[in-house]
Amino acid sequence: MISVIVPIKDEPPGVVERFARFARSPQECELVVVDGGDGGQTGDAFRGAGARVISLPGTRGARLAHASASARGNVLFFLHADSRPPDDALALISRSLARGADAGAFSLAYEGADRRMRWIAWWANRRSRLGLPFGDQGIFCRRSTYEQAGGFRDLPICDDVDLVRRLRKSGAFVVRPEKTVTSPRRYREVGALRQVLRTWRVLAGYYAGVSPETLTRWYEGR
Repeated sequence: MISVIVPIKDEPPGVVERFARFARSPQECELVVVDGGDGGQTGDAFRGAGARVISLPGTRGARLAHASASARGNVLFFLHADSRPPDDALALISRSLARGADAGAFSLAYEGADRRMRWIAWWANRRSRLGLPFGDQGIFCRRSTYEQAGGFRDLPICDDVDLVRRLRKSGAFVVRPEKTVTSPRRYREVGALRQVLRTWRVLAGYYAGVSPETLTRWYEGR
């Protein structure tokens, strides 16, 4: 059983189409959506598609920790709401685990990528192979490895980086070549170079021990 866990917050109802397939085989996988927003139309749309929806305020890290604890699967697959994993993602995850991996992630691509976004994705994939994939790529792990690593922490930002660092210490970690396709929305809103600089500033601050509240302000450009 693979539990596909998706945090949402004030997302448009159309995102349901990306994940509905995970609710169609309840004996093989389940779709768990943790809603930190107003619990409106998007949550109802996910329920209509067969997902289990948990409404919970708080940081994304806290919401993912709660969803993981309530999930039924012995494998956990975390996806961002604006990301679309490979069509055969579940089979690829099972294959990785059967070959000895304990955790892993997919590579990254951007929707409608121009030259700048392809360059950013290339660097993101280089970073991933050096040991630091982000949550928008889709992170998967055995439940036992997740629990050994300590699970998600109550963090408003860098919750994915924080988890991956501990997963890598708890077992074999693989980055698959197949790509999760994610939205470049923030890069288009902020500007590609500015967003790259923000991301690296936040990442450097995380490793330097800067408070999560300050990192959040940096990421939001405040």
